[in-house]
Amino acid sequence: MSRIEIIPLGGIGEFGMNCMGVRYGDEMIVIDAGMGFPEETPYGVDISIPNFDFLEEYRDDLTAIILTHGHEDHIGALPYILRKFNLPVYASRFTQALIEKKLDEHEMLDDVLLHRVRANDIVKIGVFDIEFIHASHSLIDCFSLAITTPLGTIIHTGDYKIDPTPVIGPTYDLETLREYGDRGVLALLGDSTNATVPGRTPSEQDVIPAFREIFEETEGRLFVSTFSSSIHRLQIIFDLAHEYGRKVCVLGRSMVKNVEIAEELGLLKILGDTLIDLSEARAYDDDEICFLVTGSQGEMRAALWNMATSTYKGMQIEKGDTVVLSARIIPGNERNISRLIGHLYKRGANIIEEKRRLVHVSGHASQEDIKIMVETARPKYLVPIHGEYRMLFRHKEYVKHHVAGYDDQNIILIENGDLLELDEFGARIVEKHELHRTFIDEASLEEIEYDVIRERKKLAYGGAISLVVTVNRKTHELVGDPHITFNGVAGMAEAAAVSIGANGNTFGAEARRAISDAVSEMKREQIADRAVFKENLRIHLKRFVQKELGTKPVIVTTVVEI
Repeated sequence: MSRIEIIPLGGIGEFGMNCMGVRYGDEMIVIDAGMGFPEETPYGVDISIPNFDFLEEYRDDLTAIILTHGHEDHIGALPYILRKFNLPVYASRFTQALIEKKLDEHEMLDDVLLHRVRANDIVKIGVFDIEFIHASHSLIDCFSLAITTPLGTIIHTGDYKIDPTPVIGPTYDLETLREYGDRGVLALLGDSTNATVPGRTPSEQDVIPAFREIFEETEGRLFVSTFSSSIHRLQIIFDLAHEYGRKVCVLGRSMVKNVEIAEELGLLKILGDTLIDLSEARAYDDDEICFLVTGSQGEMRAALWNMATSTYKGMQIEKGDTVVLSARIIPGNERNISRLIGHLYKRGANIIEEKRRLVHVSGHASQEDIKIMVETARPKYLVPIHGEYRMLFRHKEYVKHHVAGYDDQNIILIENGDLLELDEFGARIVEKHELHRTFIDEASLEEIEYDVIRERKKLAYGGAISLVVTVNRKTHELVGDPHITFNGVAGMAEAAAVSIGANGNTFGAEARRAISDAVSEMKREQIADRAVFKENLRIHLKRFVQKELGTKPVIVTTVVEI
């Protein structure tokens, strides 16, 4: 029996890490491969990606990776999935330019087959016929996907909004979407990020009046911080700067990279000699310069943070500067942004954010946009994707009450690891898998195993104990006293690491005696087998500490032979 399987690896019930498998028969495509930014930093790691090991059982079925657009939460994990499965990648011109830079950083560019596609291209990949439908979003060169299979057509919206007046490029291609709706759509996988927001999402051009006022009013230096991928917003800044006689200096690695790429591709139009570098900027008066900078989320290594807390290439925020934070707050970044704003105020800056003026609009569909999408595609089944579970639920509830013909039977909520099966009899979740995310070390760009993060969590909450015992290699008898070191263990009187000596009736001395007594009760063969011996020591010390302190620290046991 023919059936379609939809398997989300990330992006469902969370922000970021968007990745989904779509399978028909023995062929499977992967849509997007994004990274995530955990809301609570997981013990020294700031980046997470889907667990691509899950796809190992589908290795022989995998045929291609399709990218809807170039945001990091859709392409950031691409190098890591390609290390495991070297698949051809399909992307728009701008998205391809972004991933080429990324793959080059990972020294993988020459090993990956990249296919550039344009809006309304139809690509045949095995049993799948995929049409790339132009989508309007906060980024440029974005797609929704019409995935046609022998069983029916799946529409994957990607990130989108129905913007009637985008700054760059055409509006959302509702005409092509309507044609698919007329022919029949089996399922619509729809962006839920703004499903809790009433009305229509404002157009990218709606920020122009507020920015025009800012350019008119600002007498000193002007700093604008936004997402480096917000090419529409960057175009507005360049245009207004040129109009008001200010030069634009771009600061921050990702901002510089994206401006260069967009200008090279002819997607970003920079008039005259508006763009200058930092060395040139120093020669201009304060009211003749505008800085486009990274750091709108309070990132500690970004240009704006460094200028607010110390210096950035000899620059710092000064009294009289105007700083515009032209970006939404990504959930989890509230504390960092608050700290950033505090430092900016200490420097004497005037701060303008979206709560004070309309200097940012979302790139995602609000409720009325969602209604337009559903009524245009008219799918048999609606599957909310992209967003926290409350957003998926609100997506479902809104459509149920505002679009005729939809109820609990044909709106299906899924989670990461679910296997949603579509066939001629209906749609149902047939399997559920627990998917642990994979963490990335930003310095080395290498994966960190989930077990390592779990161990770090134990250390963070329980501290650590190091137990060293010395035994005679021949007699297997204990030599001297055990040595125990406590680090960050709750219940200990010492606030820092304490090395317990051999004298005194301290807790450490009692623990040492407990270990000596345990060794004396062990059989010779238990000590001779060093693996068994180490584990027995760990268990005895664990029980003693739990009984006396009620804590569960990590215990590291070392046996020294002499």
